[in-house]
Amino acid sequence: MLSELRSTVGSGALALSLLLATPLRAAPPLSEQPQSTVGYPTAAAALAALHAKPGVEFSTQDGWTIATDADTNTVWSFPPERDPAYPAVVKRQLTAAPNGAVDVHMDVLCAASKTACDDLVRAFERMNDEAQSQLKGGG
Repeated sequence: MLSELRSTVGSGALALSLLLATPLRAAPPLSEQPQSTVGYPTAAAALAALHAKPGVEFSTQDGWTIATDADTNTVWSFPPERDPAYPAVVKRQLTAAPNGAVDVHMDVLCAASKTACDDLVRAFERMNDEAQSQLKGGG
């Protein structure tokens, strides 16, 4: 099942460790986009293109492959094979908001089960919300 989800949230800092938060299993299913919104047809194609792009820096955090493209202010997150959402990619692009804050535009391409994909999106949404809260002094 191909799950395509799009979300835009305000944030300034991103904490990958929040991915380990317990998923909300009782929540209703998220809506899906009819085609890929990350710019690539698959997570593997995105990863291959990023490896071929000069200037993209790679790291590994808790088994996740993280690609940072400073030229486009974009962070790409790829779960490890052991993750229920594998294969997937989360693309987050940081942009300056009119009010001086930082916005995070998030696109997700996930080819796992609907439940695993929805849990992935919710985990990143919680992570973005937590970062926004910390920036406002609420964390």
